[in-house]
Amino acid sequence: MTRSVDQPPTSFQPSPPAGFAVVRVSEESLVHAAERLVSQGLRDRRTAAKRLIASAPEHGIDLSAIWATVERPGSTAPPLAIRQACLAVPGSGATAMIFISEPMPGGEPGGPESARAERIALLRQVATHFVETRTPKVKILQALPDLADAWAESAFRGAGFVYVGDLEYERRAIAPADLRGSRHEPAWPEGVRVAPLASFPESQRDAMLLRVLEESYQDTLDCPELCGLRETPDILASHYATGIFDPSIWYLVMRQEADGEVARGCMLLSRVPDQRVVELVYIGLSPEVRGKGLGRRLLDLCVRVAAEARVDAVTCAVDCRNEPARRLYRDHGFQGAGRRKAFVGRVADVARTDS
Repeated sequence: MTRSVDQPPTSFQPSPPAGFAVVRVSEESLVHAAERLVSQGLRDRRTAAKRLIASAPEHGIDLSAIWATVERPGSTAPPLAIRQACLAVPGSGATAMIFISEPMPGGEPGGPESARAERIALLRQVATHFVETRTPKVKILQALPDLADAWAESAFRGAGFVYVGDLEYERRAIAPADLRGSRHEPAWPEGVRVAPLASFPESQRDAMLLRVLEESYQDTLDCPELCGLRETPDILASHYATGIFDPSIWYLVMRQEADGEVARGCMLLSRVPDQRVVELVYIGLSPEVRGKGLGRRLLDLCVRVAAEARVDAVTCAVDCRNEPARRLYRDHGFQGAGRRKAFVGRVADVARTDS
């Protein structure tokens, strides 16, 4: 991989505490930066950092996208004394996932207030980078810190990120009994059928999906703060990129209406072979077909697909405030498997936020 040398950003001048600078990390300082990005509770952070560097290409992570705050001595020759670090990992749908350094076991360099200001400066620099370069195209920054990481929440809020809710990760193990019961087709309400995306002409699929997604966001209980932050085509691109896209297990809920059959909902499933799971990427219904028991029947179909795929489990994520959905998942045998806070920031907003 080609990486830039340690140097201040070209046009953006952040305001970290006096005596410190924001730099883009060079090859010579990469291990030191990676040490700040791995868990600080590890005994051997150096070995963990080297593993991160070695595995990055396999996971599509470009480690040239690491920025750090360093002391501003008379000489900036590497390796630099890195205080805080931030990694941006561009993904699908014009997004990038953000990782910032944890507090050090022995205390933050310069103290907690200094560390917060430096993290905010790093987040602003990452956003400015994507505003200025436009390659890859990134419009939204995302972060999923642990619930207990108040230091991370403070930095993201200070940089202009929007808190969009606590996410609960759900997992439903697939048992032999599910395979035996998978031969039973759910009974759909009168005038409704559920058909795989593969059964529709490819030229019509995106338009149908975009309309269904937009309708399903009306009065949503799942991270409503996201509405308006991302464009629907970008959201659809993210769905396509999750796991292995297979149009035979993406489903449209079709309803017979006066003008003919209209798509009014969807359930998008993707296989994730390395984890031996089927991920429930998205399930949503337009207001016209809610309250008819379709959610329960769609989850029945989801379990059936997973059983036939011979995977270990079905996984998904849900807003902790979405009690109806969580009850539905519990009724289908899903169990909570962890929680994270979700923060989202527009790059243009984060880049111009004053810390």
